[in-house]
Amino acid sequence: MPELPDLSLHGLFDQQLREVASDPAAVQRALAAGRQALAEATGPREEARLLGYVGNALRMLGRHAEAEAAQARALALAEELGDARGLVVARIRLGEALRCADELERAEAELRTALAAARAQPSLGLTDFALQHLGKTLLDGGRAREAEPLLAEALVLREAKGDDALVESTRLALDRARRHG
Repeated sequence: MPELPDLSLHGLFDQQLREVASDPAAVQRALAAGRQALAEATGPREEARLLGYVGNALRMLGRHAEAEAAQARALALAEELGDARGLVVARIRLGEALRCADELERAEAELRTALAAARAQPSLGLTDFALQHLGKTLLDGGRAREAEPLLAEALVLREAKGDDALVESTRLALDRARRHG
């Protein structure tokens, strides 16, 4: 599988904690590289991974309908493959694409399904991601009190993982929930 640019190096979080391109030209180049790799994908697993990448780049660029379509296709491939981890990741990514498109009800439904699957399979290590994105979706819907315990749980899980960037991301969201709750 090809090495693609790290999208997080070209993103920042806006006031709603949505990742947007800090360098749109760099994200556009990454998108082009992702699409090229997708055209050359050798199988459905690689295609699903690349669709997720392309969808994330499109979301960062504010191209919501295209991002949703890419993430929905990645989800369909994960379902076809019976890939439990890929399925949870794809649902989280689709939920985030929907949240960024202000499709909050649909985002919440996807993220609740992802959270249930992540909780049912803790060895996947994705519960914190599902909690984080569901919490941010609830925040966007003005439901800070519902978001706060989810984000607090995500913070505990992320602190246990020891990933400073994830911990900081969750702290930002939890602080926002506490200010608006």
